[in-house]
Amino acid sequence: MPATFSVTSVPVSRRRLLALPAAAAAATVAAGALPADPASASSDRPRHLVDPSLSGPVARAYRYLDVVQDAYAKGAEPRLLQSYNNESGLMTAAFVYDNALATLAYLANPSVANVRRARLIGDAFLWAQANDEAFTDGRVRQAYAAGPMQFYGGGAYFPGLKREDGKAAFLWPYGFGGSSVGDMAWTGLALAQLYVDTRIKKYLDGAVALGLWITERESGYVNGGFHGGVQADGVTPQAWCSTEHNIDAHALFTLLAKLTRDRRWIHRATVAAGFVRNMWNPAERFLWTGTLGGNPGEDPNIINTGNIPEDVQTWAVLGMGDKRYDATLDWVTGNLWNTDGGGQTQLPAGVRISGVTFSSQAKALTGPVPGSDLPNHRSAVWLEGNGHTALALLTRKGTGDRGTAKRLLAETVVAQRKVGAGQTVGRTTDPQDGKLSEGNWAGTALPDKSGIVAASSAFDTGFAFGYFQRQHVGATSWFLMAAQNFNPYT
Repeated sequence: MPATFSVTSVPVSRRRLLALPAAAAAATVAAGALPADPASASSDRPRHLVDPSLSGPVARAYRYLDVVQDAYAKGAEPRLLQSYNNESGLMTAAFVYDNALATLAYLANPSVANVRRARLIGDAFLWAQANDEAFTDGRVRQAYAAGPMQFYGGGAYFPGLKREDGKAAFLWPYGFGGSSVGDMAWTGLALAQLYVDTRIKKYLDGAVALGLWITERESGYVNGGFHGGVQADGVTPQAWCSTEHNIDAHALFTLLAKLTRDRRWIHRATVAAGFVRNMWNPAERFLWTGTLGGNPGEDPNIINTGNIPEDVQTWAVLGMGDKRYDATLDWVTGNLWNTDGGGQTQLPAGVRISGVTFSSQAKALTGPVPGSDLPNHRSAVWLEGNGHTALALLTRKGTGDRGTAKRLLAETVVAQRKVGAGQTVGRTTDPQDGKLSEGNWAGTALPDKSGIVAASSAFDTGFAFGYFQRQHVGATSWFLMAAQNFNPYT
């Protein structure tokens, strides 16, 4: 989905790519072993933990989501979660992908309190759909303001999700005005799953609107499928197609077919599945990332073979319902496995964390991480990817898969305990409504040992953006879903 650019060293993750111009585009835990942890006292204790020892880490991770959700508003007000901690430099940016994941993580343990919190996000999505400044076609934008923020250099001021003119505050100064097929599909999945749990029809209606928006992005190129979406202007199409996006769309359309009993969604799912099949590399048994077309002069009919990402492989197992893709997990664990804790590591002394990295190029690139002066740490672990891979292994259920999944979750718990301390969220001491602004980051300390950072050390994904040691709603949400064996696609 998404490249990186720099605004005073502000990193933009891959899930932001479509909104940017094309040119911008603790010791190692033994396998299967989980560290002991005090049991949670929560009345909402999860019922489907992969291992009982995950009870405490899961409770703390939910506490992190709760605190981030309540950082700028409380009670019944619909709201989004700020994706990263204040110090990330992205201010109160709330990416819709991350918020869809938070919704689904809450539904992984659908207690009364968790469903209520999921509905707050879902209602914010529906409000944004209905209050866009220019479009009435059911889309949401890439990211919105979760709370008050002043853009860099004294630029645009955002009071929060609702602008002063009553419209939804999408973050156009960052270039986050676009809408990607993948982001729309994840938002639709979150709303559809809310309908499954609540049977409140407005959530299904919102999901259908997003699905219909995607159907208008069918590609006319040789590999078919649905193209990337629209660029930051909200109008210009992205010519390229993403395997990841088409997996997401296939899963949404399949779910909508079940919920609406409208068989047209089955045909639409078949279109997406056809593109994914065209990206299959039968010789090496993995999926290519998609097609070219993001830069001037590139041919969208040509498959992009330059970088092989993890999430395309694991999400195919989770979202396609096709056993041919099971082999991709062996490619991931065989080619993308890392152990961080030496060389240029940013981990504390004596701490080692293992797991998967983002892509093939992340293990090979040298030089600084885009958007920063930090060098690419080729042994870094992408903690969100640990969640993807653990859940996909639990889904495949092959010999040794459960043990490897538990290992990945255990390694993520090490990161939860050892990395990200001292980071904050929420209003600052700024006299104007506590807004975040350039050089003014410090808010309220996040709960100790709660959220999951995006990366064990800074690394370059190979897609012109990087990940950093910053507590992240997306990584935390994937941990929660994997720890409870909850597949968000089905």
